[in-house]
Amino acid sequence: MRYTDLAKSGELTVRAQKAVSGLGGCLLCPQACGVDRLKGEKGFCRAGAKARVSSFGPHFGEEAPLVGRGGSGTVFFSYCNLRCVFCQNYDISHLGHGDEMDAGELARIMLSLQARGCQEDGSRTGSDPGGKLGVIVCG
Repeated sequence: MRYTDLAKSGELTVRAQKAVSGLGGCLLCPQACGVDRLKGEKGFCRAGAKARVSSFGPHFGEEAPLVGRGGSGTVFFSYCNLRCVFCQNYDISHLGHGDEMDAGELARIMLSLQARGCQEDGSRTGSDPGGKLGVIVCG
């Protein structure tokens, strides 16, 4: 389902409310650190109450059926709960390069990628995306 369809149906609001409740006493990733990101606390993954985005744009580096003509609408989120020493995106996943964005800014990015013809949301985190859910939807 497209973001615009979710917004029109009211489902996006319902999902956002559920996701934001997970930011207080955070158990969204396997680390289950329990910090209250809504009060500025940062846990193992170092994510706060807002999404930190390193970059975004159409991505054509996957197989043709995945990217289509318009590319995969990719948003690279900073920080990671895995901390792999061999990570190819060290500056993003370990150092947190990028800019904090609220939900409105992030929504504009995703809608702009959709408007550019990106056929799917290929957003990337260095880790389990569950830890980013509340920030992505509600940040």
